[in-house]
Amino acid sequence: MIPDGGEQPLPVEAAGIVFCGGAAVHPSRFGQELDPNIKKAVDEARDTMEWALMTQALERQLPILGICRGFQFINVYLGGTLTQNLSAEGWLDDHRPDGSRDFLTHWVVASGGRLEGVYGNQPFLVNSIHRQGIRTLAPSLTATVMTQDGLVEGYEDREKKILAVQWHPEELISVASHQALFSAWLR
Repeated sequence: MIPDGGEQPLPVEAAGIVFCGGAAVHPSRFGQELDPNIKKAVDEARDTMEWALMTQALERQLPILGICRGFQFINVYLGGTLTQNLSAEGWLDDHRPDGSRDFLTHWVVASGGRLEGVYGNQPFLVNSIHRQGIRTLAPSLTATVMTQDGLVEGYEDREKKILAVQWHPEELISVASHQALFSAWLR
C-alpha cells in the first residue's frame, strides 16, 4: 500500500497490475464537476497514486487489468469520459450501485477480442455494483462487452496489454469463466 496517494515505483518483480474497485474517479479527471447527488465518495489521493502507477505500467509494457473503478479509471487515463450517475441519465439495465457483490443483475454479451475468448459470444449474467459508466470510450480502446442497452462493460487494448471489465469477477470466482479471465489477462 502507498500512503497518502504518494508516488511509489512498481516493484521490479511486478508481472502486471490490477486496478480494482473502490471510490469513484473524481470527475475533474474527465472535465466535469462533481455531481452533488452522488453519495459515494471520490478518492483524489487514490486517483493521483493510480495515475502514477498506470504511467509506470505502460512504460514497462506490463499487462493491466481493470475491475469496476479500475475499468473506469483506465478509460479516463487514456482520454475517455464517464457518466457520473447511470440511473439519472436513463440507462435501463440494473446497475445496483449499493447491491450485493455476488448478486447477478444483468446480461452482457462479449463480441470480439480476448473477452469473447473467455466468455464466449452468448449473453451471460454479471454482478453490477457501479453508479458511473463509460460515456466516451478512449480512442485506443475497443469495446468488447456490452449490456443489452448499449453500455460498455468490457474493453481491451491489445497493443497496451489492457483488459478491463465493469463487473466484479473476483466476487464470482467459483464460476469457471470468471476464473479464466484472470489467466487470460496475464497471457
